[in-house]
Amino acid sequence: MNLKALVEAIVFASRGITPERISKITGRDVDEIKKALEEIKNDFSSEDHGVELAEIDGYFRFYTKPAYSDYVSKITRRRFDKLSDSQLEVVAILLVNGPLTRTELDSFRGRDSSAILSSLHKMGVVRRKRKGRSYLYELSKSFKEVTMIEETLKRVLEDSLKEESDNQDPSQT
Repeated sequence: MNLKALVEAIVFASRGITPERISKITGRDVDEIKKALEEIKNDFSSEDHGVELAEIDGYFRFYTKPAYSDYVSKITRRRFDKLSDSQLEVVAILLVNGPLTRTELDSFRGRDSSAILSSLHKMGVVRRKRKGRSYLYELSKSFKEVTMIEETLKRVLEDSLKEESDNQDPSQT
């Protein structure tokens, strides 16, 4: 059986899966799985494909390439399109700073965030977990998967760093 095709089928059928889980399913070595994932990622990076294989938080999943997202969004339900500016601000703070308590988030924003956190929690954008007598808030896995926010941020930072190094005066190095 073609391992690469098998791994591709498993990733396609999943909502995100780790190489270790694929290894358990297939009975193959994790290093073999990682090599197959890298080959699949390279194969799907060409312009011949409308999807790409991406890794987010150790989970591999196929995503629509940004160039085709406007078309695909016409047939898919988008739950997170209607975030207010304040909600987007909270999302950005949680993305950059990781899990925070409401008090920590309030200090970043300089104002109360409880109503916004409550609405984002109800929408499934953030999840909360107990930390002593308070809660830690973080972006939900489903929000990160649907929006590909971490992957997008990583690309923006890589592009920014590349642009910065390209614009650097060679005589300064």
